[in-house]
Amino acid sequence: MEVVGRVSGRRSWSDAEKLEILAEAFRPGVRVRDVIARREVSSSL
Repeated sequence: MEVVGRVSGRRSWSDAEKLEILAEAFRPGVRVRDVIARREVSSSL
């Protein structure tokens, strides 16, 4: 069985996705590092 990973390169985020990620990251008790790991966002951004 061959496992195919995500294609490398820059990801484009829609405005709706960006707002959703920000809203999730600013919820009380949520760690930003957990959100970016779950969403596969680079921490350098």
